[in-house]
Amino acid sequence: MEKPFWETSYRDDSVSTFTQSPSADITEYWTLFPPGGTVLDAGCGEGRNSIFLAEKGFVVDAFDISEAGVEKAKKIANARNVDVNFTHGDLTKFVFEKDYDVIISSGVLHLCEKAGRDAFLERAKLHTTVGGYNAITVFTNRLPATPDNAPFTKSLFDVGELPAFYSDWELIYHVEDIFEDEHPGGIHHQHAFERMIAKKR
Repeated sequence: MEKPFWETSYRDDSVSTFTQSPSADITEYWTLFPPGGTVLDAGCGEGRNSIFLAEKGFVVDAFDISEAGVEKAKKIANARNVDVNFTHGDLTKFVFEKDYDVIISSGVLHLCEKAGRDAFLERAKLHTTVGGYNAITVFTNRLPATPDNAPFTKSLFDVGELPAFYSDWELIYHVEDIFEDEHPGGIHHQHAFERMIAKKR
């Protein structure tokens, strides 16, 4: 199977696949997170959220299934003199060895089979400290997967499925909408998404 477009741009140090800025939820709400707390970024890509939070004093573990993405993230972190524990790994097979104050997964879970991504969310909830946060962004089936993403998109979320998964937590932030984006190589498309930050009671 052909590789996704991000594997090409991950290997190009002159471009940013999904922008260098942290995602909108992290930009706006990171100050709620426990100062100096532990963070796991599951599916970190080029490390935009991981590096941002490490610069803010958090202790960050991050992993991605793309070896090219992880290597690029390491280069960016090194250039910015930031310490992040980047590793290569599959989200659906990730084994938690400790609890975290914050767990992030941005734009990744819909790429997994439903059983695998739901199991990861259950483990993430279990391994979040009481009073800690999960910040999750997924693509939904309000729109079909774009042609370049469709071969790699295994389980678009139903609208409302993500916050329902966290019905036993306190919902801090939630938005469900459509956005347009561009990527290196002239790729321009729309995605339906749902973004949520929830706090463990």
